[in-house]
Amino acid sequence: MSHNSESDLFTTVVVPDAAAVDRLADHFNLYDPELPYVLDEVTDRTRDKCPVLHTDQQGGYYLITGYNEVAAALATPEVYSSKGGKSLPPVQTVDMPPIDSDDPEHHAFRKLLNRFFSKAGLAKHEPAVRQLAKNAVDSFIDNGKAEFVHEFAEPIVAGALCRVILELDDPAQEKHAVKLVNQIGATNSAEAWANITGFINDLVTNYKPTGRDTVFDAIATGEVLGRDVTAEEKLGVVLVLFLGGLDTTKSMIGGILRHCAQNPELEDRLRDPRWTRSDLDEFLRLDSVVTGLARTVTADTELGGVRLHAGDRVMLHYYAANHDPAKFDHPHQLDFNRARNPHVAFATGAHRCIGSNFARLQIKTAFEELMPRVQNIRFPDGVTDIAWKPGVAREPMSLELLFDKR
Repeated sequence: MSHNSESDLFTTVVVPDAAAVDRLADHFNLYDPELPYVLDEVTDRTRDKCPVLHTDQQGGYYLITGYNEVAAALATPEVYSSKGGKSLPPVQTVDMPPIDSDDPEHHAFRKLLNRFFSKAGLAKHEPAVRQLAKNAVDSFIDNGKAEFVHEFAEPIVAGALCRVILELDDPAQEKHAVKLVNQIGATNSAEAWANITGFINDLVTNYKPTGRDTVFDAIATGEVLGRDVTAEEKLGVVLVLFLGGLDTTKSMIGGILRHCAQNPELEDRLRDPRWTRSDLDEFLRLDSVVTGLARTVTADTELGGVRLHAGDRVMLHYYAANHDPAKFDHPHQLDFNRARNPHVAFATGAHRCIGSNFARLQIKTAFEELMPRVQNIRFPDGVTDIAWKPGVAREPMSLELLFDKR
């Protein structure tokens, strides 16, 4: 298997070969640069072998790829603990509640934050998100082409996060924050984590409460379980809200546009304002940008016929679960006519993604501003697909597309 260098991102064409698929299945590694190009083949192979399959990578853990097994683990957080971090290898420098916590702490942090991420709580931010989207489209609409990850999706998502989460309105700080998050996605190294942690810690340390009902004020002045939020917890909460929303949402926007370039008939669907009611869920299921998150087993148990022991690490692979043919017919295809779509792209249960409504708002608004102004979205001549970054997030390296003005 081969793919082109990062300097030639738009002409990447990779043909899976059986030997590479076997190797990646036997030694599953989220950060193998070949994995994104054969993720369907590899996760199908691992699921066929065993839906709870041990890998020797990142210190050794069990890869959970069956839908029923992933759903069962999500439904029993007391057995599959979120403490100790969600990444493999565990290079985080601080815990990030609520995602890295169990009840009762998890529930207390969710209670502190939930109102800001409800549909009602987010409604006041819609005009700002819309203006970000409009500005992004304005910046390239006369060019007939754009790099849609960094010129379209990233300014919208980063701008929205900086305003809603970090209360920043400084383009230089915004650009720096994006750079630090990209380092996490590219390397997952201790240095990258230290860099983003230092940046966010400076914001948290220097923040002066305003008395306004904002996310940052709630974190800075809030209480959980009858006590003040600690300095480390404040850092962790802000980190997860910012990190969890940037790569994921911008990648989802890019992924939908990639589908448009491959399937021109999708453009009309995306111009119908009703598309986000159900079509968006099918995009979420198929692309499942957060491919999986880790848990720690707290007690001896059995999952998918495999004995697990207290202390074992597991990776709940949401992407694989959403592509399980036992749950979804023709799982590797877009199908907008599914009677039910119980995907786990945002996880389920107590740890369902707190930012799911925010992500939907940004995606919806981005396409409402883009699609009335462009048509005939397509790849440049000779290009059929894109290059992908390895890692937890299924993220396009870049997405250069041509279009006509409407």
